[in-house]
Amino acid sequence: MPLVDLSHPLAHGQQTFPMDPKLSIVPHGTTATLRYNITQVSMSTHQGTHLDAMYHFLDDGKTLDQMPLDWFYGPATVLRIPKEPREEITPEDFQPHEAVLTRGAKIIYETGWHRQFGADNFYSDFPSLTQEAARYLVSRGIRMLGMDTPTPSRDWYEVHHILLAKEAEIVVVESLAHLDQVPDAITFIGFPLNFAGRDGSPIRAVAMV
Repeated sequence: MPLVDLSHPLAHGQQTFPMDPKLSIVPHGTTATLRYNITQVSMSTHQGTHLDAMYHFLDDGKTLDQMPLDWFYGPATVLRIPKEPREEITPEDFQPHEAVLTRGAKIIYETGWHRQFGADNFYSDFPSLTQEAARYLVSRGIRMLGMDTPTPSRDWYEVHHILLAKEAEIVVVESLAHLDQVPDAITFIGFPLNFAGRDGSPIRAVAMV
């Protein structure tokens, strides 16, 4: 079964949110100095293509190692919701897709913003999920919400609290790539590193098509 990479590559000095640690990928040793190549990496747990644990915004929320593995793997539906820079994503964008917005569903939406990865405005002008849309998705009982934007919303504090709350516990997967290369129905694979007690992790997201 073909696989499509849904992850952006990680590279030294890559952009991120202004408040987050910067990505550093530098040689620690080489075959000339240590007789083997080894690299030192320093970055945020939310660098590039990554997912959020509930603990990211909630001190009593689940950490990565407390989240069931089947939350990161399984059938998923890709919704095509093309948007312009800074345009809102509203409940009306999701309501035509109610048939797939079922309890436990893994949902990914493509706005087209993944094509802007690396651009100066990637972290500032992305299409933004409204608080009303977040509440609507919670009301549908979905398990995972993936997107090609770096975060769901410019109302980042409020929307994360809605999606990650105890009554919702939606896995938020951010900065997905190449969604235009996959069909609407895929098997999603996106396991985080098993950081004990932590809030998120970069993932190698893959679509099985």
